[in-house]
Amino acid sequence: MKKFEVIGHRGAKGLAPENSLKAIKRALACNVDMIEVDVRVDGGILVLSHDPVIHTDKYDELEDALIEIDGDVPINLEIKEFEVVGHLQKVLKGYTGRILFSSFEFKILQEVKKVFPKAELAVLEKWSGVRAIAEASLLGTNRVHINQQWLWSGFVRSMKHRGFKLYAYTVNSRDRAEELIEWGVDGIFTDYPCLFSE
Repeated sequence: MKKFEVIGHRGAKGLAPENSLKAIKRALACNVDMIEVDVRVDGGILVLSHDPVIHTDKYDELEDALIEIDGDVPINLEIKEFEVVGHLQKVLKGYTGRILFSSFEFKILQEVKKVFPKAELAVLEKWSGVRAIAEASLLGTNRVHINQQWLWSGFVRSMKHRGFKLYAYTVNSRDRAEELIEWGVDGIFTDYPCLFSE
């Protein structure tokens, strides 16, 4: 199989509770190329959570996740709500590891770009290649993260021909990963990163 990036989805969602320090540790143990986590705000604190925050639950904090990762691998912060952006500068101050920001919301990525002009951005898209191309072009990025269910060889070839880097989520089978990589996908998000450890 060609070389490709393995990104731990919500840490390593299939191996530990999603968006937790345990999941991050598992992903690191699987030698991932990047770790993705979802970020929300809870009482002014940035926490790891895919779903809206329920104040009775306990969430791990982004700051602790950054300490755990310690720049060992890049981290993809999927920004789930606009309010997160206003809290990022304080938490990221002094962090020297590589950070990639992604979101399904174009306005959130625009705001990230205002706050962090040199930020590495990725457009998250469920199914529309046309929208992904338009948004990525407006943001000045060539990185698109798209639902693997909507990918087919012609679409991947077309995106690659236009100069885009394409990452598929969420891929939990080696056979599907091999197919996507053969088509030209640059990397995959997976709940089971150890499936792809060398």
